Amino acid sequence: MQNDSTTRMRWQHWCEMNRQVWRLGLIGVVTLALMRLALWQLEAPPSLDVPTGELANAFWLGMRFDAKTMATLLGPWLLVATALLPLPRIVIATWLRLWLVWAIAIMVLVNLLALINHFYFSFYQGPINSLIFGLFEDDTRAVLQTVWSDYPVLPLLVVLIGMTGTQIVLMRRGHRRQRRRLGWRRAGILAVVSLVALIGLGRGSLGEFPLREMHMAVSSSAFINDLVPSGPQAFYLAWGEREASQIDDDPLSGLERYGFATPMEAAEALGWSGVDTPQAVAAHMVEKTPAVPAAKRRPPHVVVSLMESWGRPPLGFDDPENNDLLGRLRPWLERKADYFPHALSSGNGTHPSLEGLLFDTPITPLTQGRYGYRQYSTSAVAPYEREGYRTVFLTSGSAHWRDLDEALKRQGFDEVLGESAIKERFPEAKGSTWGLFDEWMFRYGEVLLKEADAKDEKLLLVMLSITNHPPYEIPEDYAPGPLDVSRLGDALASSPELGASILETYQYANDSMGGFLDDLETAGLMDHTLFAASGDHNTRSLMSYPDAQDLFDQFGVPILMWIPPTYRKDDEAQSDDWTSHRDIFPTLWAHSLSQVQVPWVGRDLYQPVSSPAALTFNDQDGGEGVMVSRAGAVTNFADPTYYRWSEALLHAETTPSVELREQARRARARIGLEDWRIRREALADRESPAP
Repeated sequence: MQNDSTTRMRWQHWCEMNRQVWRLGLIGVVTLALMRLALWQLEAPPSLDVPTGELANAFWLGMRFDAKTMATLLGPWLLVATALLPLPRIVIATWLRLWLVWAIAIMVLVNLLALINHFYFSFYQGPINSLIFGLFEDDTRAVLQTVWSDYPVLPLLVVLIGMTGTQIVLMRRGHRRQRRRLGWRRAGILAVVSLVALIGLGRGSLGEFPLREMHMAVSSSAFINDLVPSGPQAFYLAWGEREASQIDDDPLSGLERYGFATPMEAAEALGWSGVDTPQAVAAHMVEKTPAVPAAKRRPPHVVVSLMESWGRPPLGFDDPENNDLLGRLRPWLERKADYFPHALSSGNGTHPSLEGLLFDTPITPLTQGRYGYRQYSTSAVAPYEREGYRTVFLTSGSAHWRDLDEALKRQGFDEVLGESAIKERFPEAKGSTWGLFDEWMFRYGEVLLKEADAKDEKLLLVMLSITNHPPYEIPEDYAPGPLDVSRLGDALASSPELGASILETYQYANDSMGGFLDDLETAGLMDHTLFAASGDHNTRSLMSYPDAQDLFDQFGVPILMWIPPTYRKDDEAQSDDWTSHRDIFPTLWAHSLSQVQVPWVGRDLYQPVSSPAALTFNDQDGGEGVMVSRAGAVTNFADPTYYRWSEALLHAETTPSVELREQARRARARIGLEDWRIRREALADRESPAP
């Protein structure tokens, strides 16, 4: 009998804790929802005019994130309590008494962050971000004095204590009542249901993908999107930004890693003369575009399309009759435009490649954390911004993914548009897990170009597609062209079913881009529009690249270029050269901007050079940096591994040729200087990183 009584007491302790956990979780969600309501009422701009549905969606999604936050903070306590049930009753009884301390601490934290977020929003016009850590990185005493003088600190402390006290009282209300005893079966079911529900809420979704930051973009209005994260959620995201973007305090650390004590040493390795100070080296890292009379007379539009998972290797299995991987893109890739088949992506992920393309940065992520609150001299967009271009970033996915909507605006983009903006223009647009199908992005891009043309504006449009991504879905009304996954033979690394799905989305994305180019040509825009497209990284899952023999395929992406004859003059595409993402914008600058200062990045792909090489920031063989050329390849510039060509494959080489060693030395110096340039600029603004 005593044993049964002890067991019942254990369960009573557990049930009381379970009741309080759920009650406090609900109280926390309601509190954060009320703070969101207050934020909307007090901080909404007078000109705000958004559909009621978008506002309701922001509140609903915000409450889902709030529930995720509370479940994450409170759920583990109940999980431990469940694990303690077999132990002596005093253990779980002690755990129940400690629970009150934990509950108070959690609600103080939640309430404090909610209050901070409210005032932070009123100052920075946005939720908590990584700038908040300036409290510890700047003059902390001065910051605290400012807070004390400018904000009602004491009244807020009273409010904080009152809020927390009220919440704890409501949580404990009725805790001494006698509750009906549960049998073993009902108690076990209650425990399982409660824990599973908490895990589901902590994940934020019962579907394949958990609730995460990319889902916060519910509107084209930045204010509505900023309502979604509560104080705790915004702080969590800010902490992630900070951790992801730490930069060593020494701007020379990257150079030293690549074997150069000073930037002057690296400059000497590149054959630069007269650069005997860091300032002289920095000045040498600025170039001027050649004279382009056509661009003077009529500045062209410039379009860059970064395509999700558009790897080059699958194109080796393209067959228009049986395995059509191009659709309407075929005539552009085969004869209308210029195709560069020996290209590598700057990174091996969407965001690293995007930052590499737009900012030529070996350090990534760069723009998400505190170092993203300034414009870098390497911004590919800035030269167009200075020349009066309207600069737009457009994606068929979430504009809030990786904080793009805020980060890119600091780097020269006037507008950052995502699926919400596209849906406003095309309410009938359909999509899948990651956003809208690519055709809708291209349709919106076409609208932007036509509108710019009608207004006599010059437009720079950078697009990021998303459809060719797991779970590989295409629109129901899209009829794929002939596909045969068996054509891949032994190169196929997935099941035939998955392989067929990948080929369908690969074809669909290419076909959508081809249709976009066809429409621009029909509209008469292609004679004054420069176009470039590439993949963000290789096609995942479809094929495998087990070792460095396939290094050129592992990071291989197509580059497609269209330079109208008027702007191209007699220049010939160097299609057989090794190239990379780093050469895309230098090529566009050289044919669209006349005698304009641009950053030292890559090369013009329509001008011959000696010893062309593809240089990227990819990691391989345990370190950063990959270079491929006709002479071979080198990886991990800090501790180089060399490769030679043999029967179209790369093989490790202990005695590389003089040519390959020289290319490697220059590549190491180049990437070291680029690291120094970014690190130097990032650290220069450390003392005042205000947006």
